[in-house]
Amino acid sequence: MSKSVFFVTCPKGVEYLLADELSTFGLDTVRNAPAGVWVEGSLEGGYRACLWSRLANRVILHIDEVDANSGDQLYDGVVHMDWQQHIPVHGSFRVTFLGQNEAIRNTQYGAQRVKDGIVDRFQANGGPRPSVDAKNPDVIVSARLNRGRLSLGIDLSGHSLHMRGYRTDQGLAPLKENLAAALLMRAGWPEIAAAGGDFVDPMCGSGTLVVEAAMMALDMAPGRKQERFGFEKWPGHQPELWLSLRQEAERRAHEGKQGRIPRMAGFDQDSRVIGTAWKNIQRAGLENVVHVEARAVDALELEGDWSDQGLVLTNPPYGERLSERRELGGLYQALGDAVKRCVPGWRLGVFTGAPEFGKSIGLRSYKQYRLFNGKLPAQLLLFEVNEVSAMTPRTPDIPGEVTPRIANEERAAM
Repeated sequence: MSKSVFFVTCPKGVEYLLADELSTFGLDTVRNAPAGVWVEGSLEGGYRACLWSRLANRVILHIDEVDANSGDQLYDGVVHMDWQQHIPVHGSFRVTFLGQNEAIRNTQYGAQRVKDGIVDRFQANGGPRPSVDAKNPDVIVSARLNRGRLSLGIDLSGHSLHMRGYRTDQGLAPLKENLAAALLMRAGWPEIAAAGGDFVDPMCGSGTLVVEAAMMALDMAPGRKQERFGFEKWPGHQPELWLSLRQEAERRAHEGKQGRIPRMAGFDQDSRVIGTAWKNIQRAGLENVVHVEARAVDALELEGDWSDQGLVLTNPPYGERLSERRELGGLYQALGDAVKRCVPGWRLGVFTGAPEFGKSIGLRSYKQYRLFNGKLPAQLLLFEVNEVSAMTPRTPDIPGEVTPRIANEERAAM
């Protein structure tokens, strides 16, 4: 198979994890970029990324790069490209545009010039004018401007791949699915699950972490339930290759349930979000695999036969209001007490926008990863739940709010 170049986007801070994941699909890293990775490989590798990537947002098939120091120069580069290879005759398309420079100062103008170039190329060839469909196009053309160069490609994914299809209902401030998957990977869940460990999220909200943990452990493709991808009406699409990959994903999902299935549970004190979590679990086809129920952190108990190794991973409230931040120290201390009581010997991961409260857990963090929850800076703190890591819980003083000095001292001491 001939090699193609792809730009695969992801949440900021996840680039190196994504590069490692893409290599398992046969895609070789060309270079990392902010919130994405450039890779090369076969179209099959691109299809696998659409179906199997737990971390990607979009998979862009790179077509060409043109000079774009002005609107006219951009147009001239676009109009000389062979767009009939990529947009079906009598088909529809839409342009997504990112970036700006001194001459092209807004994305609407940039997208319009790209659209004009594509349409004029079709008409210059004597063909029918393709239609522009903003809502449901056959093909999405991706245009990314960086300084004076415009990268053009076809969005093979067609939608952000973090949307797996199981989460139509969600709680407040939901964690995106691909960020949840990144946290699980950073916390070592694939290795823990393979070694016979179990999983718990004691503040599970709408259940994203526990669903993603189950899909990983059972080798379920995150794109398995998607009805449509962006390449299916692209003229270069290979339906037989795609069908074989879908069949492989179904076989692996079936085989994933044949061996030992880890125990996986989520808890939350809000019974309403637990109701939402159950709906998400059912849509993911995991109702006999994942258990969730309403229970406060300080009442955490694990009944039945649980492994002596496992992962507790959770995303506590960030305490955006001052009254909420005053309660965070007690919440984090309750979390520390609960894991020390219920799961000694396990690993604990806490993804937080208030890392200064990590001291309140009463365990010494051995690893910290800086990530973003949307645009909000956050950290994943990892702890081993054992006596060696134990320390006296300490809550930051909050006279009015946590000062940057206190926050930095806490973080540095961790």
